Amino acid sequence: MLLDCLKDIKHDSAFELLTDSDKAILNKNKKTLFYKKNDIILKQGTVANSIVYSKTGFFKLGMEGNQKNVILILKGNNTFLGLSSLFCKENIYLYNVTATEDCEVEIYDNIAFKEVLARNVAFSNEIIKFLNHNSSRIFKRFMNMMEKNSRGKVAFMLVCMANSVYFSNEYTMSLSRQDMADFLGLSMENVIRIIKELENDGLIEVNGKSIKLVNLNSLHKVCEFG
Repeated sequence: MLLDCLKDIKHDSAFELLTDSDKAILNKNKKTLFYKKNDIILKQGTVANSIVYSKTGFFKLGMEGNQKNVILILKGNNTFLGLSSLFCKENIYLYNVTATEDCEVEIYDNIAFKEVLARNVAFSNEIIKFLNHNSSRIFKRFMNMMEKNSRGKVAFMLVCMANSVYFSNEYTMSLSRQDMADFLGLSMENVIRIIKELENDGLIEVNGKSIKLVNLNSLHKVCEFG
């Protein structure tokens, strides 16, 4: 279900497993940076020399193809970004990490991060758990893309953003319509058309990027049956 794909776990618990000496290793070359909306924090294909930890913000992890871009997963605050490239044989970032809103992040050196992983088994196991969870979210999301029709995909995304990201039935979407299309595997025109249909049917209200879910029962039926 898309709900599972959007629901994330926070990674701040990993820091509780660090010893004072571990923290000293990580913090030696740590940097705190601020990015604006649409800034690329990690660039696909470039040398993977850092791990990013999100203090605030919302992020899309996506891959650039020859003809099409795909958003793999969405991440929020208090999560590590770039973990899957940590032991990549080619030593490159496998995807782009882009801020969808203004954010604050911490940058950790890859060599220092690997050193702490090697010396702290509990911390290493926690990082493996995060990686497994990310993989599970992506697998479930692609299964949902195969099972639902276009209308069901868009409706499910709107509901899940309300339940798992903004925790409100009325919110301002930080993703563009093109981002939604890339995430759902649809064309932007299809996404815009379906949102308009849901609005005309009285299921949602739309004002620019502001979205309000007004008929949850009917919307849930669309999510389930398309």
